[in-house]
Amino acid sequence: MNISKKYAWIMDSLSHTPFSVKARAMKHFLTGKKEYLPKKNTNADIESIVKCSLCPNMCRFDCPVSEAEKNETLSPSARARIAYLFEMGFLEGEVVADTLYSCCNCDACRQWCPFEFSFGDILQGVHRDLVEENNLPKQVFDLRDTIEKKHVSDDKSFNIVGKHKGDLLYFMGCTVMSKHESIAVAMTKIMEKAGEKWAILEDEWCCGAPLYNLGFIDDFVEIAEINLHKIRETGCKELICSCPTCAYIFKEIYPKFKLNINVKILHATEYLARSEKSYKISKEFEKNYVYHDPCTLVRKLGIVEQPRYVLNNIKELTLKESYFHGKDTQCCGRGGSMGRTHPGISEKITKKRLEELSKYADSIITACPTCKSAFSDLGGEVYDISELIYAGCKTDERQ
Repeated sequence: MNISKKYAWIMDSLSHTPFSVKARAMKHFLTGKKEYLPKKNTNADIESIVKCSLCPNMCRFDCPVSEAEKNETLSPSARARIAYLFEMGFLEGEVVADTLYSCCNCDACRQWCPFEFSFGDILQGVHRDLVEENNLPKQVFDLRDTIEKKHVSDDKSFNIVGKHKGDLLYFMGCTVMSKHESIAVAMTKIMEKAGEKWAILEDEWCCGAPLYNLGFIDDFVEIAEINLHKIRETGCKELICSCPTCAYIFKEIYPKFKLNINVKILHATEYLARSEKSYKISKEFEKNYVYHDPCTLVRKLGIVEQPRYVLNNIKELTLKESYFHGKDTQCCGRGGSMGRTHPGISEKITKKRLEELSKYADSIITACPTCKSAFSDLGGEVYDISELIYAGCKTDERQ
């Protein structure tokens, strides 16, 4: 359609108005878009924030934070409006920061979004602007300070003995190093059974995910550069991660900052699916199990079938599927560091998901150390997929 024809009705209407009205209307017509943009430079994607804030909010019923709190202010669209008002300078950071950090970054919203937005991704730039203002919730600063001082998000609780050079580098991740030695033992024993030339880092640091998600980009790049150097020193060809978030950060986020590891990045389930012929399950599993899909694994990495392939090949295991599975999974409650920044909301989300899973089986299998921690801390019987395989296969020490 010709532009002049498209706006002919406007011109006709203006022709009957005083000149001052014509002039004011034309000014707003020609410069109106700029009036709705921040005058200062920001890191935020304002166009996406505006689209999200004006959306009918169809994703709110699947947002774990909104559902847990029963508060419309915490729906994605409402938080987008708050983010917009902050970026425009109408709200100060200290007033809204806590609300703008209350996101699991689980991508459930993307499942329903007409623009295929992830609200967690939209918040990345907003978090950077909040960091620049230096008005952040204490728990956000505390997490940053912990990683800065200890190089991990929690204290390490054990040491795994292994070589520091090899074709296959096993990256445990902060949650495994602090809480789940059994996952690290399972993975290294399975790799030994497969005859791999595996290695671990002499001093493993956090992948940097919390720093990136919370907006501390300078700190993130600094730790990422150190990780890149450490990984290259091992001479590895493949990097295996127990944590889906670690795999995602290495695979998708490091390259955005021109930090290319240049090795193949695999999540543990991809490796286990590939090497399933190298181990033999001999144990009979008497219980029924339900599999919980970690959000990052299925939505950000697209890994849905590999865990099921591994588990369905265990003939002695009865596996159930919950109603919310695959890309329709529900968050464990600890995505986006919510367990540290908003523990109350996090626990509500965990309880809801745990209750849903418990309808199908007494025991849960997952493929994320953080999900395991969330459920087990509230009394759930939870196994990482690697632990289950190690428990069921004949390693040399069990023969």
